[in-house]
Amino acid sequence: MSKAKQKLQEKVGGLYDKIGSEFYLCRDDFEVNGEKYNSALLFGTLTELNRGNMLLFGEYGGGKTTSAEYLQSVFNGLPLDLVKRVAIRGNPQETKESIIGNPDYGAMNTGDRTWAQNPMWTHWSMIGPKIIDEFNRIPEPNQAIVLNIADRGDIDYMRGHISHGKFPFFATCNYADRGNNGLIPPILDRFDVAVESRFPGVANALHIAQDYHNDKDKILSDPKLTRKALGVLNSGKPQLEVQKELEAIVQEHETGLISKDFPVLSREDKERIEQEVRAVSLDNDAEQYFAFLVAEMNISSKYGQKRSIDPATTENGLYLQSSFVGSGSRREEKSLVRYAKSLAWLQNQDEVNLDHVTQVAPYVLWHRIKWTPEAQNVFKDNDRNDPLDLHITKELLGDGTDEMLGVKGRFGESQENYQRVIDLAGHGKMDEALKEATDCLAGGKGHPIFQDAVNDLKGE
Repeated sequence: MSKAKQKLQEKVGGLYDKIGSEFYLCRDDFEVNGEKYNSALLFGTLTELNRGNMLLFGEYGGGKTTSAEYLQSVFNGLPLDLVKRVAIRGNPQETKESIIGNPDYGAMNTGDRTWAQNPMWTHWSMIGPKIIDEFNRIPEPNQAIVLNIADRGDIDYMRGHISHGKFPFFATCNYADRGNNGLIPPILDRFDVAVESRFPGVANALHIAQDYHNDKDKILSDPKLTRKALGVLNSGKPQLEVQKELEAIVQEHETGLISKDFPVLSREDKERIEQEVRAVSLDNDAEQYFAFLVAEMNISSKYGQKRSIDPATTENGLYLQSSFVGSGSRREEKSLVRYAKSLAWLQNQDEVNLDHVTQVAPYVLWHRIKWTPEAQNVFKDNDRNDPLDLHITKELLGDGTDEMLGVKGRFGESQENYQRVIDLAGHGKMDEALKEATDCLAGGKGHPIFQDAVNDLKGE
């Protein structure tokens, strides 16, 4: 492993530690390969490295927005007061105009026909890294406004267009009350991971309570630069010019942080991290667990494939597809691979191992999956440390229980047979591989991975 790579991982780890010890005080609740982390801070860090999308659930005043603001400030070189200023605070009156932009009414009255190409963008639209606070207070029909923004980083209004490319996007949600709404399934599928912002413990709560004027935030804030940035955002200049001027402000802010011995990630650092994360591969166990999980979420012996329009059925066994409504998606599979790779990179590993993928998977899936009432009833009275849906997801993607075996448990039982099918096919013994896969499928009662293997070997 190169010294440069080690240095980058140490820098990211240092930022994680600094945020967790000085700004977002928290306790560890996540362990992988013997190393412990706070899940909200860890997945927030991975979201910054991946330029991904993350949902934060929790109670009022639980630190959801605070953690997102610190992460966006520290990893993107933005003054903290600017991050707070441009975030959207969700409410039932949010519209496309309040989120994205308005027509330039003055230009409309001049007769200039190009006015539709140059709307007055909101500050939130013009800044790349994004936060929506209390996202589930936005009515469900209006949540669709951000679908393409979260998916591709493209923002359109009238004939105007901004393309930031992918950027880190955080959205916070309070638990259900009379003032908020559900999140529509398409928007849930756009968010790579979801975490709970947890109670930090009494000792940390005491420290937080004594910082009632948020004095520590002054370290990351810069009122002068924030006023300068707001002037640029309000200038009416073309977006490319605005972007260049904002980049100069970021560099000035980062220089100030470096002078305070605060570590920063340069653009070159982040580009190199992205390249190195891409180069991380999955080891055999991680790749095959991924295959078993995807098979259980997408294949149905009864209906051919798992569909949201078909009922969940236990007719062919208690596989994962029998416990939730809906189906898998290619987005969630990409999310799992990206976050598992970035976690392996952070832990100085050249390969994703089984622990990486099994520990990340529940956080990729729990907000996307709607468990059946039968599955919920099995777990609803359990002692647990997680929200019920996350608890169920961890159990059913892991070893499971005596009553309901999990994906990892079934993987352990069937991996040897699956490897035999792969080895036979890899040596060109297609007929033998097909017979082995068919035998393991056991008339539709065997693991769905063998149904998929049979389809591939038959060329279907």
